[in-house]
Amino acid sequence: MPLTSKTRLRLFTLILLLLPALAWPWGRYGHEVIGYLAMQDLSAEARAGVVALLGDDNLARIGSWADEVRPERPETGPLHFVNGPVDALMPGEEDFALAQGNVYSAVLGFAPRIVDADLSDAERREALKFLVHFIGDLHQPLHAGFAEDRGGNRIPVLYRGEWLNLHRYWDVEILDPHRERFDASGLAAILHHHFSDAERAEWAAEFDVRVWVVEARAYLFNGLYPMPRSDHGADEEGPTMVLDESYREVWLPVAERQLARAGARLAAGLNALFESDSTPYTESPVAMPPQER
Repeated sequence: MPLTSKTRLRLFTLILLLLPALAWPWGRYGHEVIGYLAMQDLSAEARAGVVALLGDDNLARIGSWADEVRPERPETGPLHFVNGPVDALMPGEEDFALAQGNVYSAVLGFAPRIVDADLSDAERREALKFLVHFIGDLHQPLHAGFAEDRGGNRIPVLYRGEWLNLHRYWDVEILDPHRERFDASGLAAILHHHFSDAERAEWAAEFDVRVWVVEARAYLFNGLYPMPRSDHGADEEGPTMVLDESYREVWLPVAERQLARAGARLAAGLNALFESDSTPYTESPVAMPPQER
């Protein structure tokens, strides 16, 4: 006998609860877009420094590296997100200073390692790869989300007739229209042209990483979680969260802006690092857990 929508929803939710917490922000495509955006705004010093560390690689190609090594480097898993309470825009000090680390402490911790002359080239290269990825992570709103639903991973939604979760939609599916038309470098060129020099300069001038967290979290309190609708299976399991084109019309521009912000801020951070040999981030570094090999 075919499963009812109610049964499918319950099974889907159960599977989510049994899975370990995963976070794959923006997908490979989104991280490549951020890398290409940053490459357009690098200074000569930063461009030379990146080439010296990456060789034939570039910021776009290494953007997803931190996700690729995560299975063999499980200690880096918590570094992909930072959680905060459901009733406050700003996470508390205890949220920022978790012993296992988070994406906030990862940005602060890996940035100075990129230009630390006491480290090997391999260690500096790894720090660069992590920083590129984690700056991208921090601009996906659900990576500054709520622990209660694992950043939307426990929120089942219906998209094009298929069940997935809200986090997955924001990682990948929200960019479907662009992915179907442009490669990552093409979308980066469009976004770089779409947002003005003044906008990018304003974003690039913000080196307080907590401001980035608040920016991302603000969307969670302003409609990013879709309202349940009663016209999809309401007779079986009650109102369903449906992500259709009307939702995308509202939120795709936000995703585009967050990608552009991440690219501008990645470039600005690397420019400051390679021009001054010191970190530009204003907060006191938060200790990160040891990175196992």
